[in-house]
Amino acid sequence: MSTVDSPHPPTPSLSVVIPTLDEEETLPGALASIGDDPAVEVVVSDGGSRDGTLDLVSVEREVRVVRGDAGRGQQLNRGARAARAPRLLFLHADCRLPTGWLPAVMEALDDPAVALSCFRLHTEPATPGAGALRRRWLRLLDLRSRLGLLPYGDQGHAVRREVFERLGGYPPIPLMEDLDFARAAARLGRIRTLPLEIRTTARRFERHPVRTRLMTATFPALFRMGVSPWTLARWYRNVR
Repeated sequence: MSTVDSPHPPTPSLSVVIPTLDEEETLPGALASIGDDPAVEVVVSDGGSRDGTLDLVSVEREVRVVRGDAGRGQQLNRGARAARAPRLLFLHADCRLPTGWLPAVMEALDDPAVALSCFRLHTEPATPGAGALRRRWLRLLDLRSRLGLLPYGDQGHAVRREVFERLGGYPPIPLMEDLDFARAAARLGRIRTLPLEIRTTARRFERHPVRTRLMTATFPALFRMGVSPWTLARWYRNVR
């Protein structure tokens, strides 16, 4: 791990915040997809990894690292507090950004009418050699990201800092923090889905296909109906 030691480091244009918890297998891909533009700062917000997640960070690139309790919402908020840029992109550790992501995000956030920007989703098999049927099934799951619905966190949430602070950050709830944040952002301005695909793994779907599909299809509606996120979290469990 390393941090910038210069007494007057240049202020980055955008900070990428990545929450981690035992992500040594997926984090290298996420970091590599960010690229090496000096205007981009990377902040890894770890929730107590016990594998080699933090050991590999310094090998991949220079990043800022913050540690604290696990919980995606609070990890995202800790990362945002440590970030120095006026624009923030929240990226899941098992996601990879597309080519051309930086100018597209910057252009979207330059529009004052846009409160939140995100990507289309492309879910890939977690194991090599997946058949055509499985790939088609995963692509069907990605249709949600093209229908103008509230974006999940794995689509990447990009916001200006003033919007993030006005919203009070992500809610400190154990699940659905991404949809709650997106819903609040939609009340402030437009949500813009970029015509670029962020890639993520299908590890949850492949290990628990029926249960995971049922949860992703019903949990947003249950959350909107008032079911507690703590109740949903108990049903969800850790299906990574």
